[in-house]
Amino acid sequence: MIKCFFYISFLLIPSLAWSNNLVFEISKLNLSQLKNSNSTLIILSTALITIIFILYIIAVIKRLAQKKRSGKKLKKEIEEHKKTAQSLKVSEERLHLAMQGSNDGLWDRDLVNNTVYYSERWKSMLGFTNEEFPNEIKAFEDRIHPDDYEMVMNEYENHLNKKTSYYENKFRLKHKDGHYIWILDRGKAIFNKDGVAIRVVGTHTDITEKQRIEDELHQYQAHLEEKVRERTKELQLAKEKAEESDKLKSAFLANMSHEIRTPMNAIVGFADLLSDHDLNDEQRQELIELINKNTNTLVYLIDDIIDIAKIEAGQLKLNKTETNINQILNDVFQSFIETNNLRDQGAVRLKLQKGITNDNFTIHTDPVRFQQILINLIGNAIKYTEKGSIECGYQVKAEQEKSYLEFYVKDTGVGIPKDKHQHIFERFSKVEDNKTKLYRGTGLGLTITKNLVEMLGGKIWLHSKENVGSTFHFTLPVEEFKGQLSEEPELNETLKDWKNNTILIAEDEDSNYRVLQMALRRTNIHILRAENGKEAIEICKSNKKINLVLMDLKMPVLNGIEATREIKKIRPELPIIAQTAYAMSEDKKTTLNVGCVDYLTKPIKRNVLISTLNKYLN
Repeated sequence: MIKCFFYISFLLIPSLAWSNNLVFEISKLNLSQLKNSNSTLIILSTALITIIFILYIIAVIKRLAQKKRSGKKLKKEIEEHKKTAQSLKVSEERLHLAMQGSNDGLWDRDLVNNTVYYSERWKSMLGFTNEEFPNEIKAFEDRIHPDDYEMVMNEYENHLNKKTSYYENKFRLKHKDGHYIWILDRGKAIFNKDGVAIRVVGTHTDITEKQRIEDELHQYQAHLEEKVRERTKELQLAKEKAEESDKLKSAFLANMSHEIRTPMNAIVGFADLLSDHDLNDEQRQELIELINKNTNTLVYLIDDIIDIAKIEAGQLKLNKTETNINQILNDVFQSFIETNNLRDQGAVRLKLQKGITNDNFTIHTDPVRFQQILINLIGNAIKYTEKGSIECGYQVKAEQEKSYLEFYVKDTGVGIPKDKHQHIFERFSKVEDNKTKLYRGTGLGLTITKNLVEMLGGKIWLHSKENVGSTFHFTLPVEEFKGQLSEEPELNETLKDWKNNTILIAEDEDSNYRVLQMALRRTNIHILRAENGKEAIEICKSNKKINLVLMDLKMPVLNGIEATREIKKIRPELPIIAQTAYAMSEDKKTTLNVGCVDYLTKPIKRNVLISTLNKYLN
């Protein structure tokens, strides 16, 4: 401002001086020429020129000041432009580095001019060089997977119509080599003041590997979910089965109580009646037969419980040997005929059909378990058949160069409803018709039978129709036998006189000892007793006259197995016969391995006891 005033003063001083001189001269002229008529006009003109000159000077000064200000502003704008250009350059470098770092491709679509730009990286994702792939919209759209095309176009249009705040999509693009890669496409549209999209800029990211991992994870997740569903279903079925099993077990226990108490009641009741002195011999013999019958029923019941426990524990072992099929069939049939008083003229007839008539026909199998299978199936047939016939037999068959026997038990009984065919072999399952008759039994027979057949290498199935009858089939393989025919004890009830023999009965239970003592009382044999294994060893050491030992396996102090080992060390020639309530074939093997010569299963029948002792006593 000071400078401006200085410049004005510098310009005005000469002007003012000149104007003063002019005024002075004019004044002199006026004084000298007052009479001149043009003097006034000259004065006015001079003043006007002075004013115009002053105004011009002021305008020039203002223009110079304005020009100076404009120069400063222009300089400032130039500096700001340089800064903006520098910032833009930095931003472009950052974007370039970011794109390189992210390995993404850039695309820029001008919607006004309908042009597009694809970066070099964008094109290289598809296997093209920058020159090979044209900057055309159609070139891109033609490479979209046919299954993804409609979805891509819809998402793009939705963004241009402002239905989405930004554009993001995932689809497949065709590579130069022909395969497809997965692309993550993201972009943002620029709109004019009227809200119309004029430009869209975005990036492409190759997510092929990521998608592959996601697909694998999804497959694994789907597989896992399927496994979870299957496991949940299994657990649900197991839960339902457990609940059903609990119901069956409850019913089984109730039924078992009934099944045990029924023969026990008969045994206790008939045994009590035997003390009646008014009974004649015929009545007494009838009571004894009834006691024996109910005793056998109880033994079969206990055997079933032991067998199913062994099967479930995986401890039931087989003892395969040469087995005479026809002999076992004959024995089982004869037993059922005598026990149930079934004759040809009765309401139920028994028939036997042999596939091979040779009485010496043998196969390699477990004879005890084979007989048990027949007893269970024929026993069931008799239980559920009140009239008609029961037929049992077998045929020899071959399949894929392997021979096998197919057995059958056919009856004309009540039959089995179709909805129970799948469950008939399950534990505790029984065919019941409480409206007409209550059938005895544990519901374990067919379960045991099925397990035994399968353990022997065969299979079992049935055909049945309600109120018509049932036919059970089972197979046994014909295996090559290598060994010797096992010898069964001859059941000889002829009265023996063993007065010159002494035996030791190692038995801790008084009642069991008393049974053996009473069974042998008419043989005149001399009997010694040991109540535990240790006593048995001491007695055998001190008494050299002992000819045989009946050794109970389960005793206090020292069990029968250990006692047998010790006695065999002292007297290896002394025959020891095991007697036990453990009715499994593997128990027999154990006793034979420690030195026992034979094996008796409790309850021991008198005729079996006599026949067995007869093999080893003079």
